[in-house]
Amino acid sequence: MPAAAPRVASANPGADLCVKDDPNSIPSNRKAYCTRYLAEYVTLGEDSKVNGQAHVLVLAAAAMNSLPNAQWKEDIVIQVADMTPNISAVTMALSATCSGQCTAGAPAWGGTPVLLRKGQGRDDGTLSYSSSVGKGFDTIVQPSYHVNGTIITAKGGGRPVNRFVDWSGPKVRCDDNVSPKDGSPPGCIVDGHTANVTFHRSLYKGAAVAYEWAQKNLTGHFGAPGHLLNRWYVDPLDPEADGRRALTCDRGPFKFPRGATGIPNDSCDEYPFAKSTQGGNEGEQCIDITPREVGGVWDVANVTVDRGTPPNAPCIRAHVDGEDNSAAGREYARAVTSDRIMQGEAFEVIIDA
Repeated sequence: MPAAAPRVASANPGADLCVKDDPNSIPSNRKAYCTRYLAEYVTLGEDSKVNGQAHVLVLAAAAMNSLPNAQWKEDIVIQVADMTPNISAVTMALSATCSGQCTAGAPAWGGTPVLLRKGQGRDDGTLSYSSSVGKGFDTIVQPSYHVNGTIITAKGGGRPVNRFVDWSGPKVRCDDNVSPKDGSPPGCIVDGHTANVTFHRSLYKGAAVAYEWAQKNLTGHFGAPGHLLNRWYVDPLDPEADGRRALTCDRGPFKFPRGATGIPNDSCDEYPFAKSTQGGNEGEQCIDITPREVGGVWDVANVTVDRGTPPNAPCIRAHVDGEDNSAAGREYARAVTSDRIMQGEAFEVIIDA
């Protein structure tokens, strides 16, 4: 009976992608990927036609934060998928290279070929990569995989054909450009995926509901799919965007009326965020709203409009508990780092339970 297929370490988020029902050979998201490849081995008969074959599934699962400083590693799994009776075993030596400003580490299993018989596999290999991207820059790199395989045939099993197989992995963006002046470290993400900042209503309460209300009621649908926000270009003289926030909340003829709607510890929560290029609007242009918890539930249905009605307004100002406002701000900052959102880069704002 064939051995059960080995699994990638469960702590690696790329492992879930390896078993995802996805037609792509490299299912991925911004923070993880799994490269899947079926390596074929063949034997030839006296007529030089294929008379036997074996297939070995190769999985390379990676979390982009698995190593610090623009480095990452892959957990390697290999598993014999099928093997005709004329083949006793196959061997596989697996190594990698990496294009651009990137170098690959040592081959899997130290470069030693792994012997595999029918039904067998290994789940203890690793490959690693490191980018030398400079401070203030970003670059696209791409790993490639290389197999050197041999066949051990049974008596009379035909002529083995040694296999030299190569295939490409995902494109990866490495950068030292998220907050280089603050000394934040370099890192990498899988290219081609939009960044997101996610707010749970259960955690961020009125703040999350305010952003959701703006997405659903303003014609700009700020932060929703197709209407993404962009991280602002940080002003070195105002790195926390206090001036942009004050323009929305505290300057001009319509200063935000804190405490006017009975919200405890009331604060002005602006959306789009002051730290997005779509934020920093004059307060008189905004719609003022108050999200409320009703029956233990935070929902946009319980939002009241206090001032302004035009759906084409470029912003809202919400009466939100100051602690919830600050917590949402910290979540935004965390997401900028974890999703590696560079200045000017687009991102989605997701509101969920």
